[in-house]
Amino acid sequence: MRFNGSLEELQALVAKLGQPGHWVHQGAFEMYVLDDEETNVRLNWWPRGGELRLVGDPAQRLDLEAALKAVLP
Repeated sequence: MRFNGSLEELQALVAKLGQPGHWVHQGAFEMYVLDDEETNVRLNWWPRGGELRLVGDPAQRLDLEAALKAVLP
């Protein structure tokens, strides 16, 4: 997946998913960490190239990935 907008625009799109979490700056990329202690799913975004990657348990990641693709421009 790709997103070439600003961090603020991505934050607004992720907020539409209804998954409580917080953003963490990780050097070359930004990471959205879900606050749900039952999951290890993270959203990583590299602003320079626009790459978006969900990482973590595939069983927990699939629904979130589909929802994210639906809100991306």
